[in-house]
Parts: sequence; C-alpha cells; structure tokens
Amino acid sequence: MEASAESVAAPRLDPDAPLTVLGGIGPSTQRRLAAAGLRTVQDLIGWVPRRYRALRELDAPDEAAVGELVRLRGEVIACRSAWLPGRRSMVTVTFACAGGPGFDVPFFQQPWLKKAYAPGQQRRVEGTLQQKGRRFVVHGARVLPAGAVPTGEVQLRYAEVDGVSAARLQQWIALCLDRVDWTRLVLPPLPAGLAAYDGSAERLLRAMHRPADVAEHEHARRHFAVREAAELFATVERARRARARRAARPFPVDAALAARILARIPFALTDDQRTAVDGLWQRLAGPSAMGVLLQGDVGTGKTAVAIAAALAVLARGATVAFLAPTELLAEQHAAVVAGWLRGSDVRVVLCTASSRPAELDAAGPLLVFGTHALFGADLLLPRLGLVVVDEQHRFGVQQRMALVQKGDDPHVLVMTATPIPRTLALVLFGDLDAIALRQRPPGRRAVRAFQLATERWPRAVQSIARAVRRGGRVFVVCPAVGEDGEKGGVVRVHEALAPRFRCGLVHGRQKAAERQAVLTAFRDGTLDVLVGTTVLEVGVDVPDATLVVVVAAHRFGIATLHQLRGRTGRGRRRGIALLCGPRTERIAAVCATTDGFELAERDLAIRGSGELLGTAQSGFADLRALDPVDDLDLLLEVRRAVQACGAPR
Repeated sequence: MEASAESVAAPRLDPDAPLTVLGGIGPSTQRRLAAAGLRTVQDLIGWVPRRYRALRELDAPDEAAVGELVRLRGEVIACRSAWLPGRRSMVTVTFACAGGPGFDVPFFQQPWLKKAYAPGQQRRVEGTLQQKGRRFVVHGARVLPAGAVPTGEVQLRYAEVDGVSAARLQQWIALCLDRVDWTRLVLPPLPAGLAAYDGSAERLLRAMHRPADVAEHEHARRHFAVREAAELFATVERARRARARRAARPFPVDAALAARILARIPFALTDDQRTAVDGLWQRLAGPSAMGVLLQGDVGTGKTAVAIAAALAVLARGATVAFLAPTELLAEQHAAVVAGWLRGSDVRVVLCTASSRPAELDAAGPLLVFGTHALFGADLLLPRLGLVVVDEQHRFGVQQRMALVQKGDDPHVLVMTATPIPRTLALVLFGDLDAIALRQRPPGRRAVRAFQLATERWPRAVQSIARAVRRGGRVFVVCPAVGEDGEKGGVVRVHEALAPRFRCGLVHGRQKAAERQAVLTAFRDGTLDVLVGTTVLEVGVDVPDATLVVVVAAHRFGIATLHQLRGRTGRGRRRGIALLCGPRTERIAAVCATTDGFELAERDLAIRGSGELLGTAQSGFADLRALDPVDDLDLLLEVRRAVQACGAPR
C-alpha cells in the first residue's frame, strides 16, 4: 500500500530512534512500552502480529458470506442500548453501507460504548457475519480505529501491551511503517542453511503488518518464526556445549556394584527401567557432567530409576540432593527409600520447611530429600555429586541452577511424570539427553476416566460406597481447602462424607506430622476415604486405591487430572477416575486417552505454549511468529542448522 503524502513529506525515522519521536508517547507510555521490550522505532516495527485469520473484505453484507469472517465498511446511523434479564446490558450499533444492505453490531456488557459511536462516523468492522431475519448481524465484532490502515483480506491480532490500547499501538506501528528509513534497517543474517527463508526487511515487515493476502503474510511469518527459533536454539546449544565442557566427578558402576544396587530395590525392574538405569550409569561414569531428562507416564516407575542412579553416587561416599515439589512427596520418598536402604551406611535426611536438619556436614554417603528448603543459602550440601529434580515443571530454571551451584559441577537428573510435548522439550530441555519410560510394571494397568455432571454427585457417592464395600480405598480431590465453606473445598466435602465413611482429611495447611498420620491411617486401612487438595497429585502410593473422585474437575488442568488418576490402579485391581463437573475440552481429552504423551500434545494445543509448564521462563511466552504446535518441522530444521554452525559464545 502506498504511503500517504504527509508521511512522505515528513522526515525519515532512524530505526534506532526512541519511540518518543512519535506523537503521543510521553514518559509514562514510554515506560509501559519499554516494559514490553519496545524502546526504538525498530522494536515497534518488529512487534509482529501473534495470530492471523483469513477474512473476506466486502462492500456490503452478502448472504453468500454468512458464517464467514468478514470486513465491512459502513456509516454509523444509530446506536441504542438496552437492559436484558439478569442486569445484562447490550449496545447495538447500526451501520449503513453504500453498496447494499446495512448491518448491526451488538456489544454485550459494555454500556459505555453507547457514547463511542456517534452518527456519521465511517468505520471498518471485522467479525463473523450472521443473518437474523431480514437483518445482517456481525458477531464477535472488532471495530477498527478511525483512519486505520486495512490489512488486505487478513485479520491480524497483536500481543497486548499493559496500559497501551491496541488501537494506539497499531497507529504507531502504521506511522513507523510509513516513515522509517528502510535503507538503515537491515535484519541480521540467518544461520547457514536457512537462506531460503531470507528477504529484505521492508518487504518482510510490510507483509507482516499489511499483507495483501494470507499467503503473503504466511511467507513473512515463517521468516520471523525461523528467527525466533534460531534465537531459542542458540541459547539451548550454548547450554549444551557448556555442560559438555564441564568435567564432573565420575561414578563408575561395575558388575558387583550393579548387583548390590539392584538388590536394594524391592522389585524387578521393567525392561524400560533397566535400559534407563544402564543409560544413567553410563553417563555418570563420565567424562563430562551428566544432564538427563527422564520422562515417564504415570505409573512407569521413574522414582526407582532415579534411586538406582543415586545409589551409584552414594556408593562412592558422595551426596545426592533429591528435590520434590511438595512436602508430602518428599516425606514419602524419604520414608520409602529409607526402608530400602535399611542396614546400609547411607544417611537419609528430610529437609523441608517443617523438618529442617541442624547440619548436613557429616562424613559418609548422604541422601537428602527436600522441597524449596534445599535452596536456602545457609544449607550446605557437602560432596554434592548428583541433583535429582522431580516434577521439574514445578520449579523454575533458576531454582534448579541454584541447587546445582551448591556443588562442584554435579550430575543432574531432571524427572517429570507430566510428559512434555516434543516442541517444548526441544527448547526447555534441549541441553539435556532425553530418556523416556513408557512400559508399566506387570499388573499395573492404565486408569480410565469418566466425566460426571455436577448435579450427579449422588452417583459419585454411590461409587465411593461400592468401592469401599469391595475393599478398595478412595481418593476424593478438591481444588481448594475452603475452610469457610467454599464450594468445592475439602473441608466442606469432608464434612459431607465423614458421617457415612471412615474418612480422613489432608491439605497443605496442616502440620507435617498431622498430615503424615492421616496418610498412614489411609495406607494401613484404618481409613477408607481420603479427602484432600492437590497435595495428593503426585507420589502418594496406596496399592489398594481403586477410585479417585475429582470435585470441580473443570478447575484442574490436563496434566493434574492425568496425575490424579494415576493415584489408583497401583495394585492388583483396576482403577477408575470420576471427573465431576461440566464437560470441558480438557476433561474430554483426559477421558479419551490414557496416554500421557498424547495428552501432553493435546494440552499444548489447548492452552498454548506460554502457559503450559510455566514456560515464560524459557522465552516461549514471548513468541509471536513461531507456533510451537504447528511449526514442529520448522523447529527441527532450525535446530539442525544451529547445531551445524554452532551457537555463539
């Protein structure tokens, strides 16, 4: 599109000029833009749209376009407001079109808009065209700012900047596109092997912000997606090469030690587990620091694999730090593993906010299970040889590194029972070697999940009674403590179930001793039903549990629901999960499959990369052009190119 005569006459903008050269950007707006990384004219032009959709540009509504995304231009001829039942408001703006019939645009719960559309205004409207009787209606409408530059038959969506309206942001982007000195704006070269995606800065950026059609925009989007992927993989490659250069203390495992280690684990390992253990032992033998991501679906036995690796380090008199996401899980790990190691010279220590050892400098092998308390600067971990991080997605990268830095280049094993989508794993853990467990131990079967509508809660209570009659134990999981009677709270649900069942209560606000006493009673059969919050999500191992009932399941994510159902079916009998609440896309996904790896990909598609697994720390939340779901082939191509040319130091 041609620039306006006014913008041509205006002086060219230096790409490195501060944004205050644009009209309307004062100190306070400048601070808001800078917080989003927008400081210069070039930064603003590089603020490419996050999403786009094809649309049809029409002069007037057309029956043939009903149901499609359209852009219409019209003149405001009326604006009226009305109140609907339930104190809901609706503002309806009526537009007339020069080339045919007019259309209405309804806005719900935005009464202030009645003053925003005065008769006589010429505006462009984007939305889904529908027909109601003889009138056309545009639903989900977006009214473009007056004087906005249209973007061809493409609807663009930009990431929001806190405190800055989308309309103002796009006006400034349009101004920069018209006035920037393109001769001084040069994009850095792409890594070797990716030249096919290259092009001039002007052509590519204009295609991103003002594409003639979807094809032109998609071509430019892939260029900037390659740039974002290359930057991410350069960071990952630097970390991988840095780890490869670090010399860590070797912990070799010979045949005699291997036999001693396996004798300490009170069950036979699956073929998957044994392969994983052999791989970890090989890496622990050196020459560089081990860095491994151990992924395993619920019930595949990751903890046993981690302990087999830890025993190789402990056998040489070193220390192992085992970081768990909850006190409950740290307590259980410590109790179970202490039983496995009874009679050995290994000292097993628990370090949580509720149970903090006085000192950890005793000689001899030391296995420390803990939570965030392990990060404390005053806690010394002598002879630290291995760091095991369980449920990595509960911790930030900086937290993991803070624990690693307590030792002299210790080996690192990162575990997750929430399988990570391949695209996220490539970047979040691309510097680590990946090992996956898919095989369940003999007799351990996948647990099916079923959705139960909220009003059918009595049916869930009947299922609890049936499971108890048959000698099973039952978990009931709630989204909140709810001490004041909050709906869906454990206190309220426990009060409702306690008169009928031998019922215990557990949540994160209890003291560790109280919580442990309830769990022990549940494990040994003194209690039949355990009501709790998501402290029950991971690691609670009760072989007799056959049913888990999740209250208000729609308030949980896919990963949590998959973890919760894994609390059952750990013994000889099949487990079942009842997910109580309205049927959502997440609940439907969990009910459709028991494969955690498949669910991880589905979770990514539903939630997006920025939210899943707390990925803001990885840079995924900042992606605009790159789509981690659809661009896997592109990611793999860029990864190969970055690895081939080497990451900058």
